[in-house]
Amino acid sequence: MGRLNFKIPGNIIFGILLVLSVDIARAQQGLCPPNMDFEYADFSNWTCNTGVVSLVNGTNVITWTGANEVPGQHTIIPSLNAGNDQYGRFPRICPNGSGYSVELGNNVGGRGAEKISYTYTIPSTAQGFSLLFHYAIVLQNPLDHIVEEQPRFQAIITDLSSGARIPCASFDFAASFGLPGFQQSTVDGSVIYKDWTPVTVNLNSYVGRTIKIEFITNDCTRGGHFGYAYVDINSNCNGAILGTTLCQGDNSLSLTAPHGFQSYQWYSDTRFTTLLDTFQVLPLNPPPSVGSVYPVIVFPYQGYGCIDTLYATISVATKPVSVAGRDTSLCKYQSVQLGGPPASGLMYSWTPANFVNNPILPDPVAGLRASITPTQFIVKTTDVLTGCFSYDTVLISPIVIDTAIRLIGNASFCDGNTEALLTLRNINAGIQWYNNATTISGATTLSYQPTISGTYWAQLAERGCTDTTARLNINVNPLPQAAFTVNNDTFCITNNSFVFTNRSTVSDNSPITYNWKFSDGSNLQTTHATKAFNSTGTYRTQLIATTSFGCKDSIESAVYVMPIGIPDFSWDTICTNRPVLFSNLSNENGSASAQYRWTFNNGGPGSQLKNPLPVTYTSNGTFNVTLQITTLGCESDPKQITKKIKVSSPLAGIRYKDITVPISESRVIKVRDTVGSIYNWKPHIQLSNYNSPVTEFFANGNDVRYLIDITDKNTCVTTDTFLVQILKKPGYYLPSAFTPNGDGLNDVITPYIVGMKSLKGFSIFNRWGNRVFYTAKYGESWDGKYGGTVQPVGVFAWILEYYTTDEKLITAKGTITIIR
Repeated sequence: MGRLNFKIPGNIIFGILLVLSVDIARAQQGLCPPNMDFEYADFSNWTCNTGVVSLVNGTNVITWTGANEVPGQHTIIPSLNAGNDQYGRFPRICPNGSGYSVELGNNVGGRGAEKISYTYTIPSTAQGFSLLFHYAIVLQNPLDHIVEEQPRFQAIITDLSSGARIPCASFDFAASFGLPGFQQSTVDGSVIYKDWTPVTVNLNSYVGRTIKIEFITNDCTRGGHFGYAYVDINSNCNGAILGTTLCQGDNSLSLTAPHGFQSYQWYSDTRFTTLLDTFQVLPLNPPPSVGSVYPVIVFPYQGYGCIDTLYATISVATKPVSVAGRDTSLCKYQSVQLGGPPASGLMYSWTPANFVNNPILPDPVAGLRASITPTQFIVKTTDVLTGCFSYDTVLISPIVIDTAIRLIGNASFCDGNTEALLTLRNINAGIQWYNNATTISGATTLSYQPTISGTYWAQLAERGCTDTTARLNINVNPLPQAAFTVNNDTFCITNNSFVFTNRSTVSDNSPITYNWKFSDGSNLQTTHATKAFNSTGTYRTQLIATTSFGCKDSIESAVYVMPIGIPDFSWDTICTNRPVLFSNLSNENGSASAQYRWTFNNGGPGSQLKNPLPVTYTSNGTFNVTLQITTLGCESDPKQITKKIKVSSPLAGIRYKDITVPISESRVIKVRDTVGSIYNWKPHIQLSNYNSPVTEFFANGNDVRYLIDITDKNTCVTTDTFLVQILKKPGYYLPSAFTPNGDGLNDVITPYIVGMKSLKGFSIFNRWGNRVFYTAKYGESWDGKYGGTVQPVGVFAWILEYYTTDEKLITAKGTITIIR
């Protein structure tokens, strides 16, 4: 039966692990009964039981329900890689050199109980019979349980002839603090443990009787706590001590008493004459004579067995023959059988043990695995009864194929880049490249360049062997597909907000980072982007998508920021019923095109011309004129300007008092200067200046009716009328009325005489006969005042006296009216 391995789950475990180590030669005299030491690596000759533990009337009672080996409750543990106990940290294999262990129970609770037992009749011919067993215990120790409820371990040896338990050989440990030899676990404070402890049982007085050996474990009766133990029975049952045989060729001897006792006493002979030593090992050099007897008294720790005396009788024996086999060569991972057929009573030990399937077989199967250096295997063959041993060696040499593989470049790269080259250096081997488990067709050369992801390796064949290179993971990462959309490719400078929506993808859905680069020098590291530009122009927008593997793709597009126009205009002064020209002064800021809309209000219909046709206002007042400009790309943000214009009306024209100018004379005439600043006398005759409010009239023609166009600052034209008569026959001239109101028109009255010699006098009288004005000077005028006082409106009498050319005095009378 092969060795049993059972992995025990759970948090609460109850059980006792029993480990038993033994020698192999079982049929020779002095050895224990077959497989009592578990060296068959199974439970042959042992009886396995399982049961349930209960508390009955205050007593711990086990009801046995099963009579078969149960994996996980009865477990053989080999010495190789046995490890340490998880709670006590001591070895799980007995330190007496055993090859196998038994785990009895487990660390899972549930009121379980386990037992193994061995029944044996000691031959009546046996000269002596003694047992040496070892145990180690681990118990969980609940504080609220009475003793009969606790997990426990029992070791019992019974004389079946009498039914009595053999003293010093039976133990019953129930978990509790204060148990002698127990310690508290540093891993779990609820656990106590006892390290390996030996017990020797002298059964010489039971020769010819049948004995039963039992080891029992159980959980607590409530089902929630565990315990386990380790037990080992030595292979030698005759009380003999190791090293009693003087092997051929040896010149010294060392006697070794059983391990684990508190103290030892070696004596020189069976009469206990001289105490030789108090240690486990007694060295003898030179070796004693054959037949010499050296007794040793072994003293166990108190309460753990009885004092016993063992005898070492010196004998001589030849060394066994060791057979390791023939030297050979192996392919990697191949195996070969070493050694030879087994011989009774011999024990084998191979090194290195990790390169053979079982280091204690006479003919194990060996392999070098991946080793590339020759390995020497050594077999030690030991006679179990005498302890004599010999060595033999065999050299196993690997057939080494150079499987070195080299990656040139990168193991992870982006699709489309050939950055990885796999190369070999073995020019003597046949080559086949693989991707995972798939043969790559045609890939049989020293190099291969992967183009897709996979695990790449090569198989090499040389000298009848095949081997493989290391496996290299190559990741060919997909390129992302950069893509984006924009809400509008054209915006106005005054309100531009480009929203870029990322549409990038990658086939393996790996994370992608983004970098938006704008031609104004700015950038953003966001999935989506919103961007406004500060000036007009064409802007390139580039999106760079980069996967977590560094693979990149980019896309670029243009957007346009359009200039906005600044409206402005000017105009001439405006007068009703006169066309006015509006001049467009707008700044289009380089726009490709612009549209205009004029609104003139009372000036007539609007216009969409950049420079509108002249506009005529028919009424005066203040009006709003609006110019709106819409440049290309800024249709949603037209700009306009409104200005207030003043439309004036011309003043009413007046007719000035007619004047009479004697023929061939001149007269300065004046029109009002409060209307405007631009004058135009029409017709252009008989005047000294036609563009002034004051001019000189020359009476050298006919009467003239002048139209005086007076243009004000608003281009309004007021047309006044002035009639100038020419007095062509002799006599006098006086107007019938005048307006002395200080407006510069007809403010005085002056008598004119034509063809006469001289003026004698000119008098004016008011209605009461008072003379209010007199002059004898020709050309002097009356201003309508008397003594500085303004005369009232009314009719005044006048008397004009003048001389004719023949010195005749002429007197003329009349009236003149003051009008204000």
